[in-house]
Amino acid sequence: MHKFVRPQKVSDQILTILEERIAAGEYVEGSRLASERMLAEEFGVSRPSVRTALNILVSRGVLEARQGDGYYVSAKPQQDFLQSWQDILGKHSNWEHDVYDFSCHIEGCMAALAAQRRTDTDLKRIEFWLANFETACREGNLDHQAEADYSFHQTIADAAHNILFSHLSAGLLKMLYEQTRSDIIHADHACNPRPTLMAHHRALYEAIKAGDAQQAADTARRHLNFVSERIREGREYQSRREHADTLAQYDLDKVKDWS
Repeated sequence: MHKFVRPQKVSDQILTILEERIAAGEYVEGSRLASERMLAEEFGVSRPSVRTALNILVSRGVLEARQGDGYYVSAKPQQDFLQSWQDILGKHSNWEHDVYDFSCHIEGCMAALAAQRRTDTDLKRIEFWLANFETACREGNLDHQAEADYSFHQTIADAAHNILFSHLSAGLLKMLYEQTRSDIIHADHACNPRPTLMAHHRALYEAIKAGDAQQAADTARRHLNFVSERIREGREYQSRREHADTLAQYDLDKVKDWS
């Protein structure tokens, strides 16, 4: 019995290329793809073949077709994924230990790979966000500090030069940051954690710059452990303050009742 290998359709080949480009970050979330005509010229194929591939990606929710404006990389698949996990973590605060345990191991691994694989451009990006983080800390700008903190860790993930780590950090780890890690910046603390945060970031940058994978991993884990502990202490401190404020208000109300 003869078996025949069927040639792959042109549209399927185009689909594969576009998927690889999106996964590799060549077409980032929200970006506009080249026109059908330009893609057809690039691939040396007909426009209907390109349109078929694009429509498949639209049906999967990977692309958005905007009337008269072309095709854009959709954020919906990632948003749906993150929203489902945000809902779960929001309802089950007892999972927070697992969140930090996961983050600690993942970020340690990414930091080690970044130390081994980083380029000069990667180092410049990490240093850029390190400087922005330090400036925001000194100025007390909480919003800029939160953005620079996330961006600093994201550039380290990118410097690992692994598509999965980069996308994981951009998606899942960003969600975990928004769910818990930003508390260390916005919560009240008995003592200011910012000097230690800056020192950890600086040490992490220096380890990656020196190409010391073990030191980078250890520093990343130490940093995450510090963040976790300070958030716990910050919440306890806030709880004590709220309790004291309640008692103080009770005392004032009692005095008013006497008059």
